[in-house]
Amino acid sequence: MDNQDHFLLGKKILIAEDDFVYQKLITHALQTTGAYFDIVSNGLEAIEAIMKEQYDLVLMDIGMPILDGYEATKRIRANINSTLPIVAMTGWNSKEDILKFAEVGIKSMLPKPFGLAVFYQTLKENIILQGSENLNDATPKALKEMVTVDLSLLNEFSQTDNAYKKTIINMFLDTMPETIQQIETAFQEQNWELVGKSAHYAKSSFSVISVEELRTLVTKIESNAKKFENLHQIGTMIILLKLKYQEVVAFLQEELKKY
Repeated sequence: MDNQDHFLLGKKILIAEDDFVYQKLITHALQTTGAYFDIVSNGLEAIEAIMKEQYDLVLMDIGMPILDGYEATKRIRANINSTLPIVAMTGWNSKEDILKFAEVGIKSMLPKPFGLAVFYQTLKENIILQGSENLNDATPKALKEMVTVDLSLLNEFSQTDNAYKKTIINMFLDTMPETIQQIETAFQEQNWELVGKSAHYAKSSFSVISVEELRTLVTKIESNAKKFENLHQIGTMIILLKLKYQEVVAFLQEELKKY
């Protein structure tokens, strides 16, 4: 992953675009950034998505059918969210157009056609610079928060047997990397059955060495793989799983020093 798009890790983006080619271009650009993304094809679908999910940014095509991006943004601003960053994607970029978009709360534009450098820079300006985030801090808040490792179940079973605790923790540390790798390899091969089975195995392990955040994450991977839903999001979830697992490793290595 390039440093320039690291700021997208863990962010959730809605792509409102009816053109299949642009859908493919944008999703390809986001695929390796660690961002989650959903795709809709008209303004009404965009409104429905924003009512159901919390997004960090919306890429809003203006010339969509049923309800265009301009009218969709007006409704979003009036009834749903007045501060959500919405970036207009359009070939209309005259001074009059810019002023018209600004009136409904569109402060940023991606004039079509756009290149990768402009694409990433526009997203950075709208995600990192919004609110109180610091320009020099490209790590999303969700990734700054340390995972919580709960050993209460292990302590209950082991009581005062520290040798048993060490055995279970070392077994977890020995087997989990292989399980995560199996999930990733199965994802790359689009073997959804194996993705689901491997994620299910990881879920059980994260219940004994209890890491609720990661147990929830692998449960979502398992569900998506088994239902064939939002398969494009699994890659992002695997990236987050690998990053957060390193925090678990660091915690458990310190824990082992106590025994």
